[in-house]
Amino acid sequence: MNIIENLKNYFSKKTTETTPEGICPNCWGKQEWDGQYYKKIVANNITPEHNEYNNFIHEVASKLDKITLKKDTYTCETCQVSYKK
Repeated sequence: MNIIENLKNYFSKKTTETTPEGICPNCWGKQEWDGQYYKKIVANNITPEHNEYNNFIHEVASKLDKITLKKDTYTCETCQVSYKK
């Protein structure tokens, strides 16, 4: 799955995961996308079929880089924080 699909799955399921798959937990937490999602999407009763929902997902995806695998750790290309595999 690509980053956009991972974000859509994360927001549609809203499971106990702390971040969408492939997203740096450090960068995700600093941006507080969960709070922005609920203010912007849920407050206005926007569904995943709505254009504003897709625009929000694309906006988030464009600001986040993927975590890359380097030997036994995942290293975020944006913040350079490493996580053990």
